[in-house]
Amino acid sequence: MSKRLVLFLSLLLLVGTVELAWYLIAVRPNLPFVHHGGRAGKEGPPPEPIPYRASATPPRAARPTSLQPVSYKSAMPAADGLRKMMQGANVVIVVLDAARVDHVGCYGYPRDATPNLDRLAQQSLVFEQHFCQYPQTTVSTASLFTGQYPDTHGLVDWTTSQEAHFQTIDPSTLTLEQALKGAGFETFFLSSNRCASPELGIGDDFQYAELVERPRMMREGGRRGPSANPSAPLLVTAVADRLARRRGPRFFAYVHFLPPHVPYEAPEELIARYRAQQPPNYWQGEPAFTRVWERWAGGEPPAHGAEWVNIYDANLRWADKALGDLEAELKKAGVWDNTLLIVTADHGEALEDHKYTWHATCPYDEAIHIPLVIRFPGNQGPVGRVDALTQTVDLMPTILDLCQASYASAGVQGKSLLPLLTGEKERINEHVFSKTSGNWPCSVVRDQHTALFLYLGGKMRALYDLDKDPWQSRNIIAEQPARALPLVRAFESFARAQKSPPLNFLDASYRPPPKRELPSRKVSEETRRQLRALGYTK
Repeated sequence: MSKRLVLFLSLLLLVGTVELAWYLIAVRPNLPFVHHGGRAGKEGPPPEPIPYRASATPPRAARPTSLQPVSYKSAMPAADGLRKMMQGANVVIVVLDAARVDHVGCYGYPRDATPNLDRLAQQSLVFEQHFCQYPQTTVSTASLFTGQYPDTHGLVDWTTSQEAHFQTIDPSTLTLEQALKGAGFETFFLSSNRCASPELGIGDDFQYAELVERPRMMREGGRRGPSANPSAPLLVTAVADRLARRRGPRFFAYVHFLPPHVPYEAPEELIARYRAQQPPNYWQGEPAFTRVWERWAGGEPPAHGAEWVNIYDANLRWADKALGDLEAELKKAGVWDNTLLIVTADHGEALEDHKYTWHATCPYDEAIHIPLVIRFPGNQGPVGRVDALTQTVDLMPTILDLCQASYASAGVQGKSLLPLLTGEKERINEHVFSKTSGNWPCSVVRDQHTALFLYLGGKMRALYDLDKDPWQSRNIIAEQPARALPLVRAFESFARAQKSPPLNFLDASYRPPPKRELPSRKVSEETRRQLRALGYTK
């Protein structure tokens, strides 16, 4: 064999070795896993999902911001026209529990996790900058029904409490269901989350309330697998049954789906849809202060890193399917074209983005930035995108304004969005306010461009430039302290307007007044067991 042939064969072997190494290191880990089956004992079970590494650098995509507070595809409506659309119409609020906005397709998520909601968004108003007041179900839902901030309606996050009694909303407080009942609506409340149920003081004023749960909240082995008895289809069936039994000329229905909230219940075919894939925009950063982040003690996630995101997206897709099934039932009942449909969430979910697990303790956007999609009755309703700041407390006054139901002097702190939607005002809220729980509670105040975190005691603060850093990855408070001052003043004004002023987030020496005595009720041991299954109590 000649030296040239030996050299040529050696080069071929070297090139082949390099290509094989490149395939194994760079290509194969990014291919979706496909299991081709095989007899037991021969090929074995499918391998474990690939442990992708998250980027420590936020995705480059900037936060989309319109030059206009509202951008319409249709003609800008008049207030009288919107109120006329609502004459004789029904109201349905659908909550997808723990649905974070940046995993929804109509908000820019490239994965197909929400096809039904994305389709509805093409017929609706989509609110880009909508925030909850508290990333925990009971407190957030109380703000929705009262139009009040947590420091005024008084419900607190009891998730670490060992008490058998939980506080409820003050009976003298006007609720959305009370006001609509007074305006002639028949009112239904159907929920698959006990944290939003009359037993915990949510939905007391509805004429009909039902908690629709799967027979077992968790399978043996904890949170890791899908449920054999998912709650979402049971809830759709319960809504269909209630629609068939309605008696009044119009109705208000509140429908609260458990998914995508834990315990996860999506069927295996949906879990498999995203398994071992690299989620879009996946990254993991750091909290503002290493000592403030907390892993929720209610239980471990079903997986960590990218695979948790995949499981979450599968459950969001399951929630979206339930939304599509609910739409079909509304059409079957003949009420679809005469219904104001509002789709939103009570809070988002922290998937270790800033190290936080779950939601109640997380002040970042993954836990407090939520979807809001509003479809007006008929086929002539306004369609467009709303970029102005809105928040959960604004829903109650907006609905009552549309339905011409009085709420004057009722202590409602939210604001009707009609002046914004009709061009009368460019903004309704200069700032929005949220608050978290845990060992390091945090109050968040934000405008369109900046978010300020104020930790209990007033000593720790974080500031984020939302235009340059929409993923909230870099605390700039030390570099630009003056930029925080307008937000500090806004929070102080807000705090002083609450029944229980949270000024201890500004001043460590401030002593808040004693907590108001609110009605409380004892919950059953079964409820406590279910709350533990949901991860809310120990």
